[in-house]
Amino acid sequence: MKRETDRPGSPTVFHERRTYRRRRVMDAARVAPILALILWSVPLIWPQTGDGTVSSATALIYIFAVWGGVILLTWGLSRLLADEVDEPPDTET
Repeated sequence: MKRETDRPGSPTVFHERRTYRRRRVMDAARVAPILALILWSVPLIWPQTGDGTVSSATALIYIFAVWGGVILLTWGLSRLLADEVDEPPDTET
């Protein structure tokens, strides 16, 4: 007899914590280029004329700051992924 908390369909899948974290880091690595593209596109929507214009120097500083941030982000993600690969898998004999 089924309990009220049982759901129809496939049973709940339990993922090991390390596997779950590695997959989330891989997802973040896949999203990083899209995030970088969006952040680099922000100066395109800044006002070009009239009040509130942004100088070219400020735009270049922003672009290089985003560039540095993307480098740090990808470095951190690659370190996390490399640490996961270096660890020996848990094998049961």
